[in-house]
Amino acid sequence: MSLLEMVCTVSIMGGLSATALPHFADLPGDARKSVVMNMQGALTSASTLMHMKCATQSDCSLHSGGALVAISDTSVAMTRGYPQGGDPAGIQNAVQFSGFVPVHVGEKTVFQKEGAPDATACSVSYVSPQVDGGLPLITAEVSGC
Repeated sequence: MSLLEMVCTVSIMGGLSATALPHFADLPGDARKSVVMNMQGALTSASTLMHMKCATQSDCSLHSGGALVAISDTSVAMTRGYPQGGDPAGIQNAVQFSGFVPVHVGEKTVFQKEGAPDATACSVSYVSPQVDGGLPLITAEVSGC
């Protein structure tokens, strides 16, 4: 095999690799999915920590009703012992985040990933507990990342 044949073969293989790689590795999409999954973990942790803080205060009921719990320089609206969904003063105040847009609907707060092809399907939703003594529902949607 001559040097020219080797150079041509390497060039063709390089071109095929560059063309095929995006089909096998969606690096930006995988990164967005990872960030959304991490946000789900952050919301779970923040919700649990606020529940524990509520347990230490006599004016915060763990199972029913609402309250305000102070953290740092703000307060978090609580319902049934957990941060409230659907209210900017609820779970949104309990967690520090960037790269997400919070959307409040009813008892739900949806954190949509900025820059996603379909932000509604690349998000984490937080729903307040629906019954006394219940837990919040925190789910991630990554099909649009």
